[in-house]
Amino acid sequence: MLTFSAGAVNAWGFLSLGGVFTSVVTANSALTGVGLGGADLRIGALAAVAVLCYVLGAAGAAWVTGRAQRGGRLHPSGFLLLELLLLWAVVGWWLAVHGDPSGAERTAMLGTVAAAMGCQNAGVRVAMGAQVPTAYLTGLLTGAVAEAVTARRIQWPALVTTALLILGAAAATLLERLLPGATPLLPALLVTAAWLNTHARTGTRPKP
Repeated sequence: MLTFSAGAVNAWGFLSLGGVFTSVVTANSALTGVGLGGADLRIGALAAVAVLCYVLGAAGAAWVTGRAQRGGRLHPSGFLLLELLLLWAVVGWWLAVHGDPSGAERTAMLGTVAAAMGCQNAGVRVAMGAQVPTAYLTGLLTGAVAEAVTARRIQWPALVTTALLILGAAAATLLERLLPGATPLLPALLVTAAWLNTHARTGTRPKP
């Protein structure tokens, strides 16, 4: 669910929020450099906003998840709660402006969903380990290819994760064409379902 939602968020961000991604920091960093070089200042500024907000979201999720793991009062799925709150805030905002935000509003929405993706990636990394990425695939695919060549072993989870991200992006793109006002609902609903599932499985409070 998280990987599918990440694909959907990235597609929607690219199509509707200015032409940059929400969790592909490598691409956004390069686009920031493009802007600094003077080729496209608008894209560079938007990419820089996305990177900054992604970092802030990742920091918040890492703090929440780290506190939960150290036996604090916070729930282990707190990073998902933070992410879904950010996504639902954007859904409400998008519906309030009837899917036609101003330039400043569009930039603020981009920053909010980028922060949500930072929450997801950092929270999953701290809670489950670096081997379970949900929204960045470069390292995952590189490892899978290297493993296939050197050990003659196919890493099926890596292939499934890649396929889910692509399918999530495809679903959001199709939804954007058919029901553009409903597109941000897709990732928000998926992350909410993931949070409910995790919350139910781990209980209401972390073990000390």
